[in-house]
Amino acid sequence: MTETVTVSEKKIEKLAKRMTKAFGISKEEAYELIYEEWELVETLFSVHKKAKSVSEHFIEEINMYYRIA
Repeated sequence: MTETVTVSEKKIEKLAKRMTKAFGISKEEAYELIYEEWELVETLFSVHKKAKSVSEHFIEEINMYYRIA
């Protein structure tokens, strides 16, 4: 049985806000990227719990995948 991870809208909002600053993208683009990579987001929140820590790891992963910044 797998554990389901519930990520609050507040945490998603914090993650999107950090992404807009890190990548210089709009909030809509940040949300698109978050939902496009939802499995990674869920995994990071299950491991790190806090939006700040998740954003650091998520930005690093996205940067490696897409070579944004």
